[in-house]
Amino acid sequence: MNPTQTAQLQRRRAAHHAALGTLINADAAAGLKLWRKLRRIERQLYTICEHYIDGTNGIGQPQWDAAKDAARAQLLTLFGGSLPTGLYINGDPRGHKLKLGAGLPGVHIPDGMERDWGGNGILAADID
Repeated sequence: MNPTQTAQLQRRRAAHHAALGTLINADAAAGLKLWRKLRRIERQLYTICEHYIDGTNGIGQPQWDAAKDAARAQLLTLFGGSLPTGLYINGDPRGHKLKLGAGLPGVHIPDGMERDWGGNGILAADID
């Protein structure tokens, strides 16, 4: 990776962390801490979602629902008791799990937040 690409990645990451910070009325440093916690939740959901879709490891609808409920509880704590408007857990194993739905009433996706092809905000974006 050349220096220009490295600088671009650093700018995208900083912008994303700052955008996350706005969701909790904090700065980019707090946004980075939030991102790290969101990544952990996302990785857990991703693994369970894959097993649920594949029908492996005994993961069925009840386990997938329980995983989503547990994730929502963790998210409520991270966001101070109130989830951002439009936050949802994506059940497609091919994409990110934690998103803000674009085009939904009352949803604001902060400037600088990474987005998917549909324009949805990706909370736990992996920027590389």
